Amino acid sequence: MQDPIFVQLKALISAYIDVAEDELDMNADLDLVYDMDSTEMTEFAKEVENKFGIPALKSERSSWESGQAIYAFILARQADNRVCA
Repeated sequence: MQDPIFVQLKALISAYIDVAEDELDMNADLDLVYDMDSTEMTEFAKEVENKFGIPALKSERSSWESGQAIYAFILARQADNRVCA
């Protein structure tokens, strides 16, 4: 069974770039493979914030090369929030 956050993120990316979920490679480079440029990544970061309640600074988004990298970012930020709470 996959992590619900992973499943939700994959669905969010899939809908955003208009690619079927079963065809989306979460390890693929979002820019090179799916043509998701920096402007789109900025817009997508807003989607992530709305869905998961986690804002991302531009400097933090620089590591968002793949869906897997975004997933790792979300998990790390959620862990940070639990530690601080």
